[in-house]
Amino acid sequence: MSHFEFVVMVALSRQPGRSLQLKDLAVVANGSLSRLSHVISRLEQRGWVRRTSGTQGRATHAELTDAGYRKLMEAGPVHFREVRRLVFDVLTPEEVRALKGAAGRINAGLIGEVNLGTLARRTRERSRRRST
Repeated sequence: MSHFEFVVMVALSRQPGRSLQLKDLAVVANGSLSRLSHVISRLEQRGWVRRTSGTQGRATHAELTDAGYRKLMEAGPVHFREVRRLVFDVLTPEEVRALKGAAGRINAGLIGEVNLGTLARRTRERSRRRST
């Protein structure tokens, strides 16, 4: 599983019904709609994600399947160990605090005021609190 696939699956896992409109998911996962579409196709082939129609049938959503959720729970500890090894283990506690503050300010600016659903709203609010 690539890092981007992992990010997409985490974003879906945090949504009500584990589903999000593709255009919003692209923003939350920080990728283009085209890139996301290719990734969703790969995840569909593995049975981890499925495309669904929105409530009015016009928008396409991605939904994390039960098999996808199980795979994510399997991959999570491996991913987090690697992030810890590559990022946090090489930083001092003071550098980690500085990184957290800077990342919060950056996230608050990147997400902006666009309505991206529950996950993005929580992320934006958390980022704003950290940056003040």
